[in-house]
Amino acid sequence: MIDVTDPCFLRLLRLISPFGHHQLWTEMIHANAFSRGQIHLDRPKLAQNVPLRELQDFSQGIVVQIGASSPSDAHMAVNELGRLGVRHVNLNCGCPSRNVQMGSFGAVLMKTPEAVRDIVAAMVDAAADRDAMQISVKCRIGIDEDESPEFLRRFIDTVIAGGQRPSSLESRVSFVLHTRRAWLSGLSPEQNRTVPKLNYGRAYEMVKEFPRTSFVVNGGISTVEAVSRHLAEADGVMVGRKIREDPWFLAELDRHIY
Repeated sequence: MIDVTDPCFLRLLRLISPFGHHQLWTEMIHANAFSRGQIHLDRPKLAQNVPLRELQDFSQGIVVQIGASSPSDAHMAVNELGRLGVRHVNLNCGCPSRNVQMGSFGAVLMKTPEAVRDIVAAMVDAAADRDAMQISVKCRIGIDEDESPEFLRRFIDTVIAGGQRPSSLESRVSFVLHTRRAWLSGLSPEQNRTVPKLNYGRAYEMVKEFPRTSFVVNGGISTVEAVSRHLAEADGVMVGRKIREDPWFLAELDRHIY
């Protein structure tokens, strides 16, 4: 979350929950910060987004989220993050803000699944030489008027097809499904996180239809009971605003879930 999950906040969360049960996500970084801005050569600047000092201690628990519209930019970002010790990079295909849309990344990418396929394939290629490096996609369950199962099914199926690669990426790429559609006009980013109705059932359908692919459910989850319920249906649960408002909720999850 922009202006929330900076390295200082991630360090606080790790102090609250030091057991390594949870993946902690950075703020989104645009991939061209690496290809054009050469941010990986400016460690003090990169350290404003990624907790570099702690990477060796909890690299498996840190997810660096990137925004990208170019396969080459995404490839370089993953490659350089891998050199630094990052072991999980996520592609943002869920942010509906106007500024993000103007950059041709975020939720608007769901309208062109073939473009996402090529970006993700480039990310997987860049991660190929890194042991246990994970690639994931965070997306919505629909865009504007289309929240049909066919829309989401086609998006996922296209992305895991792997572009020009000879084999499918279904077991190499995971998905975090924000279980609300995104309205690309008419709603602010904050309203897009509350106004569209939640549809957990759509996420569960994808879990069943793509059994070799890992799915994490996200959206409106704020109790231990809800986390437990979703874990019975999906491979993982993402909790966002609840942690922003109550960081000690991680400790509750440690006590009751693990």
